[in-house]
Amino acid sequence: MTAILLPLLIAIVFIGISVVAAMGVNRKVNKTGRFSYSKRVYWIFSSYVVILLAGMVFASVHPSIIIDGWKKASGEDFDREGLELYDAAVEGKIDQVDSKFLRKKWDFNLQDKKLNLVVQNDEYLNTSIIVERKNTNDGKLDAVFYQTGSSVNGMDISELANPPGLKLAGDQLIIMKPKEGKFEYSEFANVFSISQFTGEASLFEHHSDFTGGQSILYLRIPKDLELHDQSNQDIQFVE
Repeated sequence: MTAILLPLLIAIVFIGISVVAAMGVNRKVNKTGRFSYSKRVYWIFSSYVVILLAGMVFASVHPSIIIDGWKKASGEDFDREGLELYDAAVEGKIDQVDSKFLRKKWDFNLQDKKLNLVVQNDEYLNTSIIVERKNTNDGKLDAVFYQTGSSVNGMDISELANPPGLKLAGDQLIIMKPKEGKFEYSEFANVFSISQFTGEASLFEHHSDFTGGQSILYLRIPKDLELHDQSNQDIQFVE
C-alpha cells in the first residue's frame, strides 16, 4: 500500500507547486498586462524540470516489473545448475544431484529384448535423452525426468514447466511432448525523458531475459537390451 501512496503523494506535491507557480505568473500578467518571452521560456522549462524530477522519483520507488506471486530468481544460477545436472547425468552420477530437480518417474516391465524409442507425431523435444545400461538383465525400464529452474526477467517460472509423457506400447517407448505452460505479466517502461538519466533501455530497445532450464530424460535399461532410436533426438549413453 505504501508503494502506491508514496508516488501518488509525490506527484500531488509537484503538481501543487506547479499550480501555485502558475497562479503567481497569472497574477503578474494581470497586473502588468504583458509577460516577456524569456519568462515564458523560463516557466515552460521549469515546468518540464518539475515533471522530469517527479518522473525520476516515481521511477526510483516504483518497480519496473510488477511481480505478483512470483519468486525472484537468478538466471545465472539456473544456468550453472543446468550444466551441473547435465555433467552428472552423462557421467552416470545422476543419483548425486539435488532431489529438487527430479520431476517425474516411470517404471516399465519389458516383454521384448529390443526397444524402439519414438516421439509422438515426430515432434521435436528440447530435452536431452541419456541412457545408462544396468549390470543385469532384469527386464525393467526405469525412466526419470529431471529439470532445472526457468526464469523470465528475474521471475521464477519453474512451476509452469511440465514433464513429457511416456507410454510403453509393445516394443515401442513413446515420448509425448509436454503440455505447454502459459505465462503473462505486465511491465512498465520509462519514457525517454526518464531513461536518458537512469541509463535503462528505452521502450523500443527493451528485451526480455529468458532462461529455459536444463531438462533430461534419464533411462536405465537392461544390460543386453537392443535400443533402436527412431526419435531423431540427441541420445547419449553413459560410458
